[in-house]
Amino acid sequence: MRGPVSTQAVLFSLAFAVTIAAKDDPDYNPALNFRPDNVTLSNLYYWVGSYYNGTTDVELLPYAGLASTYRSLCPNLANTTITKQYETVLALTEPSTYNTGYDPVNAFLTLWPPGFNFSSLPYPTSSDETLELDSSLEFALFSSDPTYWVEGSVENNFNWTLNATQSPPYSLSSTLTEYDGQGGFSSNVTSCNGTDTVEWTFYPLPWNLNGTGYNLPDPVIDLEFDVKTANLSLEGYFIGYEVVKEGSKTGSSMVLAVGKLKLTFLGVLDAYHSDVLVNTTDTPTWLRTVGFQNNSLNVGYTSVASGSSVLGALAIGAWIFLMSAAFSFCA
Repeated sequence: MRGPVSTQAVLFSLAFAVTIAAKDDPDYNPALNFRPDNVTLSNLYYWVGSYYNGTTDVELLPYAGLASTYRSLCPNLANTTITKQYETVLALTEPSTYNTGYDPVNAFLTLWPPGFNFSSLPYPTSSDETLELDSSLEFALFSSDPTYWVEGSVENNFNWTLNATQSPPYSLSSTLTEYDGQGGFSSNVTSCNGTDTVEWTFYPLPWNLNGTGYNLPDPVIDLEFDVKTANLSLEGYFIGYEVVKEGSKTGSSMVLAVGKLKLTFLGVLDAYHSDVLVNTTDTPTWLRTVGFQNNSLNVGYTSVASGSSVLGALAIGAWIFLMSAAFSFCA
């Protein structure tokens, strides 16, 4: 029978092994969710977790559902459907000590134009190379703002509810009461003032629209994922603006369209950039493999694996298990 003293001794030895495993990266801190620097990664794959590649379909229905009462804003758009499709990476990453509040997983959904070259994304070395500021990113949902250095705390943009489970698939949901994503959806649609086709930009209904007379519910996001696939959906309402150009300047007209929004992502695991999702925990947990030479599918893996790196990654997984066991024993 294991007692508290023997458990503490094992945990101490595992902590020592983790320190050894980080010898190729003297700044590596296993208490944080950043990948070690012994692998080359862009600012999209900077965190411990699972990454899924897929496509996202966006459907916009002007004046549908509860927005039907506002069709007088722009009758030309009534009974139309606007669709967009994007190449997508969904990052589901381990929360860290800088995350505030309850956060079972950091979810970063990024929508890119078709044919985008992901290898062009830089390794973050300055504040203007962070993921949120990349000019090619057309739209994104960040459950908390991605961070590359620990400088204070990071608040959650979502209020996740994690359905009870003992293993994957994990199912989460949130109502976005004070967050409307980053960016918008551009499309060429009929003008409100004639038959010409003009550029529009559509945005998920922002929370700060309260008080303007548009009484529509907040968007709801649902997420489910396991070791192979992930799917995410966002359902809510949008507002749209005609794009106004005056010389070299681009602006927006007054609000002219309101309608229903449905966003759907289906993706498969990108094993090359992903750590191993543990299959026996009631909250998302990852065995650290990227940079540890213990998963031949990962970026940076070589056939001559480092024994200390393997030990270190296994130690982190064992650390999580034994900490849970230790707390249970003490309880």
